[in-house]
Amino acid sequence: MTPKQTSIKSRPFLTKKNIIIAVVAFVIIALAFFLKKQLIVASVNGQPIYRLTLINELEKQGGKKVLDGLVTNSLILQEAKRRNITINEAETNLELKKIDENLKKQGQSLEQALSLQGVTLQAVKKNIELNLIMKKLLAGKTSVSDKEVSDYIEKNKKSIPEDAKPEDTKNQVRQQLEQQKFQEKGQEFIKSLQDKAKINYYLSL
Repeated sequence: MTPKQTSIKSRPFLTKKNIIIAVVAFVIIALAFFLKKQLIVASVNGQPIYRLTLINELEKQGGKKVLDGLVTNSLILQEAKRRNITINEAETNLELKKIDENLKKQGQSLEQALSLQGVTLQAVKKNIELNLIMKKLLAGKTSVSDKEVSDYIEKNKKSIPEDAKPEDTKNQVRQQLEQQKFQEKGQEFIKSLQDKAKINYYLSL
């Protein structure tokens, strides 16, 4: 009698188990590549420079100044929110246009200035918004009277060009004095916010 032949069915390669293993392996490889990019910022002759090393050095060099700036910005934004002060896009774009026009008068475009300083347009807009918020917070405290302008011109008339138009001189002096007051009152205002706030630092810099 001929022995019964047992048919052996070949197992399919794309089983559910194999698919799961392949997916997990892909995720692990992708995660390893991602973490490498996150953990290593450069390499010198194959020797890695880790992101943590860079962060530590940055903290040592300017961390205190940067952190204080972030704290100050937070205080200003919190106070603006408390007073329901907001800045719309039209206000920001108007200030951005003024900056662009002033740069063009100096023979430079906004794009060139941003490129030279290594600053993004988004960062500039954020600074503009913060500056506009401060102006609204200090409304009525930075105005300059005609007498202040006249007194300044009288005290500094020797440094004013003889061919300068009186109206132009007054406008320039007014802007200068307003900017000085804005900085002075701004520092006083921020100091008052700091004195009232509860600020905790969890990092020694």
